[in-house]
Amino acid sequence: MPKTTKASRRAAVAAAVRFLKGVPAEGAAADPLVGLWREWRRASAAVRRHGRTAQRLERELAARIGFPRVPIVTTDPDQPIVWVTELEQIDWILGKTAATEAQRQRLERELADVRARWNAEAAACGYTEAQEREAAAGRRAEDLLHTAAATPARSLAGVIAKLAVAAEWALSEPEADGHPWTFLSTALADLTAITNNSAPDHGA
Repeated sequence: MPKTTKASRRAAVAAAVRFLKGVPAEGAAADPLVGLWREWRRASAAVRRHGRTAQRLERELAARIGFPRVPIVTTDPDQPIVWVTELEQIDWILGKTAATEAQRQRLERELADVRARWNAEAAACGYTEAQEREAAAGRRAEDLLHTAAATPARSLAGVIAKLAVAAEWALSEPEADGHPWTFLSTALADLTAITNNSAPDHGA
């Protein structure tokens, strides 16, 4: 079996995109999968766009006020300072003993303060909104992904659209969990059904 490369997979996706852009997504003859493919591409583009915005704003915010974390000085010469971002980490590093109670309480207050400042600044600069938009677009793309996998194709264009979603998604998510195989199996079923429906009835 010939080995595919990422470049060859991208070329296959590009060819499918060029073909599908010329296929009508509306009208009586339209295959719903072509429309789903277009919706999924828009949602995926929104995920990337909002993700880039969120990353940029996070970098700017961290450069301005630092990440929401506090340092713990340890006796380990290889790691004299440990930065913690969760309350549970404080108890785990220092131990929940009477001897460390005052230090733990102080660190918990400091962590709560830096978290509160981070959340306030994140909301003010638009970082929180960018994260919410990215998450919403991600949920939309995921829903469309499942819908495309479950929707039967009515035409060869629909099969190409279904496989284009799977191929483009796999390029961006190399550790895709099962979906490419779901798409392949349903696309195979679609091709079989379309071929059977279009074949002449030799028994007539």
